[in-house]
Amino acid sequence: MVNPTAAGDAGRRTSVAEPTQPEPTQTKPKHGRSPTRNLLAGVALAYVAIAGVLTGITALAIHLAGAAPTLSYRGSSVLGGWCRFDCTWYVDIAQRGYYYTPGKQSSVAFFPGYPLVVRAVDGIVGSPVISTARVTWVAGFAAAVLFALWTTGRLEARVAGWAVAVFLLYPYGFFLFGAGYGDALFVALVLAAFVLVEHEQPVLAGVAGALAGVTRPIGVAVVAGLVLVVLERRGGLPRRAGTTGALARLGVPARIELGRFRPRDAGVLLAVLGPVAWSAWLADRFGDAFAYVTVQQAWDQTEGPHTWFKVGFGGQLLRGADTGYVAGLVIQAILTLVALLAAPAIARRLGPGYAGYTAVVVVLAALGTKDFQGMGRYLLAAFPLFALVGVLIADRPRVRVALIGACVVLLAFAAFGFARNWYLT
Repeated sequence: MVNPTAAGDAGRRTSVAEPTQPEPTQTKPKHGRSPTRNLLAGVALAYVAIAGVLTGITALAIHLAGAAPTLSYRGSSVLGGWCRFDCTWYVDIAQRGYYYTPGKQSSVAFFPGYPLVVRAVDGIVGSPVISTARVTWVAGFAAAVLFALWTTGRLEARVAGWAVAVFLLYPYGFFLFGAGYGDALFVALVLAAFVLVEHEQPVLAGVAGALAGVTRPIGVAVVAGLVLVVLERRGGLPRRAGTTGALARLGVPARIELGRFRPRDAGVLLAVLGPVAWSAWLADRFGDAFAYVTVQQAWDQTEGPHTWFKVGFGGQLLRGADTGYVAGLVIQAILTLVALLAAPAIARRLGPGYAGYTAVVVVLAALGTKDFQGMGRYLLAAFPLFALVGVLIADRPRVRVALIGACVVLLAFAAFGFARNWYLT
């Protein structure tokens, strides 16, 4: 990866064969569309196809014997499987607004970005549950296209295609295809922020980051990520001389030159206004600016060493909890560790800015869960990971076939299980 600098090489891309050399400019063919437009068109079609298949699978799942009851509403016979677990909280918020009872599970635990959009769509559709699926479909479609757009600015078209395939077929990625959760909207806003900053639109990037910050608690990581990427683009994160030192192998820059930050780049700092605005509203309404943190005690997930050091996770393993549930926790713990260990490779391939963002977003998400439950879907926000996997499998056909094949099967299985009310993540 050639680090972008102020001298004008910000648009160069990573080549798999020669990662330290810029890829030759991709020109539009005389006849037909450019590789980027072809990729975007393919991604759009792929998203629609996958969403259709997974919705069919979830519809089948709720009609098989032994299925847990779904919420009763017009269209539940088809979409009922997409509204499980936290979806009911979002529906309640969209209908009734927020409430907070100290010491008890309360809706303030859920950030307002997604339920506010659901409420707006519900004003047109007339069904908040159906609105959750529709908001997720639109947001998931946007996330897929934005990820494809981001990869084309960083990778060869061929490699970008495999990166997008991994992103769309990630087994926990069914949250992008209809599940009534805020993750699809959050990921779309995060990707919009980074695409905008790559296109020298710091103010709009900051606005997108602010919206992400009122959608998920880990949105604060976007602020750090945007600042790091801007600094990298300005040459403020120079690489260390040589590749033999430990810090060089970890992708740690030689220094951080804040002086490279231009006045107009300060627009990305608008991203901090999202979480600040949410805390200000909570303080005014309930007298607790961090009620979304305080209320976690009702889920046995109080901020502190018990949660940070995963005492609950150890308890699940030692107490002999349900085997399937424990297996899910272990898988998510392994994915979290792999994501953190991948940061140096991301720094080498995609730059220290994106490595720093990935590390921050994974660490913040992991600190907030007592037993790694939820990390499977939280990792969707660590989008550089999927680009790295695309790079690694692009020239390994056997690995690629095995990985993509496994992802297809596991994604279908996960969507089926979610609709059956299995608490997967």
